[in-house]
Amino acid sequence: MNNGDIVQAKDQGARLVLIEGENIDPLFRNIQEIIGVPIEHIVITAMRRATRSYVSRIVPDDVKELIHKKEMDPVPIALAMMDVASMLGHGGQEYVDHRYEKDDDDYYIVKMLEPFSVPMVCGTIAGAVEAILGHDRGVTYEQESPEVYKVTTIPLTHPEEFKQRMHMKPYNHRDGDIELERCDACGGPKALSAYRWHVERGVIIDETSQRRLVMIGPQELDRIFEELKEELGETINQVIVEAQRRFTKSGFYSIADARTEEDFRTLLALRGLGKLKEIKYSKNGLRMRLDNAALPLMIVGMMQGVFETSVGEVSTVEWEFSEDGNLEIEVSQIIW
Repeated sequence: MNNGDIVQAKDQGARLVLIEGENIDPLFRNIQEIIGVPIEHIVITAMRRATRSYVSRIVPDDVKELIHKKEMDPVPIALAMMDVASMLGHGGQEYVDHRYEKDDDDYYIVKMLEPFSVPMVCGTIAGAVEAILGHDRGVTYEQESPEVYKVTTIPLTHPEEFKQRMHMKPYNHRDGDIELERCDACGGPKALSAYRWHVERGVIIDETSQRRLVMIGPQELDRIFEELKEELGETINQVIVEAQRRFTKSGFYSIADARTEEDFRTLLALRGLGKLKEIKYSKNGLRMRLDNAALPLMIVGMMQGVFETSVGEVSTVEWEFSEDGNLEIEVSQIIW
């Protein structure tokens, strides 16, 4: 759209971003390393709740009722959900088996192929099953080969505190002034031609950088971060920024990814991350303002990491994220 955002055409309260999928699980691992506490269960729970809420809205109630009465096979619905996941770059999925007798011996088994994030995709699968069948599900996975995982969901009642949290707020678009050049054939942004959708694998590749991309709702990651804050306190924001800084300094991102300020503005808008208003960079620091920002904590950590990689120095970072979604970042080199 015209404000650095991507929304679903039929559900414009659902915002999406197109980001590097290879950033996600390393970010979670860095958070775990910093805090010394496993977070995989929080990631899975947040994704399960978000997916259950979304799928419950898009699958008609009469279809769910037919499935509950065992008058309709749930497998075609599951296969359709797998197709959606593939088109979003979440990886491939293969149906294996299921049992639905409405008792504790029920199960649903699927194989994940090249998942962009193991815990996030596991949570998505469990949430979709919950939405269709209307009952809580637990999920486990086992790795069968480097890029193949067997995922099993079974009946499992979730703790009451998780049921009371993690409500997703709809996104409200505000008009902006960003105009991306459009493709004459499909009407989408012309710059998307640099990305290749391998739908049969569920993989999206940036042909320029050869990085893998994924389309997800930024609120899904935001809810994971909010749940971490509930569990671990306000300092989790600094932990997330630091985790992203460490990942960026591994060499994944570079200031050379965008040759000019206008290139960077277009890239952020194309990815649905917001509208770049200002960026100033020197060897002493970096200042940036991004309006309508998505995933602000990840962007702060990324920009600090990009600055440090560029100048070869350590830095401090301060940021402010306003209620109306505007992000201001100030990175300063530490002078010893």
